Amino acid sequence: MLCIEPANFCVCQECEAEFSNQENRCQSCAHPVNSNSNLDFCGQCLSHSPAFSRAYTLYDYQGLVAQLIKLFKYNKQLCIGDYFAYKLADKYQSLPDYDAIIPMPLSSKRIQERGFNQVLELLSVIRRKQGIMVDTHSVKRIKATQSLTNLKAEQRQQEVKGAFYAESILYQRVLLVDDVMTTGASLNELAKTVISAGVQSCDVLTLSRAMT
Repeated sequence: MLCIEPANFCVCQECEAEFSNQENRCQSCAHPVNSNSNLDFCGQCLSHSPAFSRAYTLYDYQGLVAQLIKLFKYNKQLCIGDYFAYKLADKYQSLPDYDAIIPMPLSSKRIQERGFNQVLELLSVIRRKQGIMVDTHSVKRIKATQSLTNLKAEQRQQEVKGAFYAESILYQRVLLVDDVMTTGASLNELAKTVISAGVQSCDVLTLSRAMT
């Protein structure tokens, strides 16, 4: 998808080597932190920690990774989703055990626009091989939010407020999954929803994390 070199999936090893992934990340939200600070958490999480306990991510949302994700989501290049699904499954094997995975719910309007749910595509390998419940029923998106792309952090928080609904959830520990975390507003609202519904703790796994 990025060059003319042969590849097992749709990305060759040379292009994959250019993917950016910061080694030093906030343990709470996965935002890059200064390697010289010796801190495990960013300033934002130290002052206002999110509802989820820990965030994991594979890549920085920039450069070739951002280009591929946009092609996948907006140009329906599902082979890219298949490629990233294997990468996400590899990352999942290094995580703690969870009772279930809850993917970020999309509104029916958004699914109709895209023709698919990109998060479920990213979870396809985990669903086949890991034997864990991927729960798409316990949480519903009840508010069709506008695109968050051009909104500031405070505007994002207001836009996603009350976006999800869940009845009683019996899982103790869940993993929330999304493709991109920018400010974390949507995932934080989702975490608040599942905790209010009975979940004791939740972590987050995303394919990429924005640097902003």
